[in-house]
Amino acid sequence: MRALPYRRSRATAIGATAFLMLCLPFLVLGVFFLGQKARMDLRCEPQAPCVLTRSSWLDHEEVGRYAPQDILRVEVDRSRSRRSGAAPIFRPQMETTSGVQPLAFQWTEDEAEATAFADTVRRYLTGPRTDALEVFRDDRKASLRVGSAFTGVGLAVLAVSLWLLSRTLAHRKAERAATR
Repeated sequence: MRALPYRRSRATAIGATAFLMLCLPFLVLGVFFLGQKARMDLRCEPQAPCVLTRSSWLDHEEVGRYAPQDILRVEVDRSRSRRSGAAPIFRPQMETTSGVQPLAFQWTEDEAEATAFADTVRRYLTGPRTDALEVFRDDRKASLRVGSAFTGVGLAVLAVSLWLLSRTLAHRKAERAATR
């Protein structure tokens, strides 16, 4: 059995491939976290339907358009944790003829904050509706931190992979020149 000669280009090619495979999950998770639609906007015009949208750092989408008569009620949902000693958490939500729509991405431990948000929407819907209403709840800070961290690590590992690829090409060129 003949031993294969040591080739630097082969070792750096394996390293470049390994780092490339390592960077992919970080980049995918980074885009996933940055793409979480954690900002909820409710905009109501006086003679138009209310528009509920969700936004992320990368894009936004319209959840639905609701005429004021299609909004049955706005309330604060309270968690129903089965664990003993669990602190209750709250989230404002809007019940419409087409179902329940949350007005916040994340639950909060502050009942007063959730209630104030729901009261603002409730007052507008029960009032004369002569002005526009625009309220939002932005919970994208956590997804920005985590998504940026994953993306940053993924890009750093990708840079190492590209550097190893350049070293592989340089080693191959030197090996070809040595065999001539």
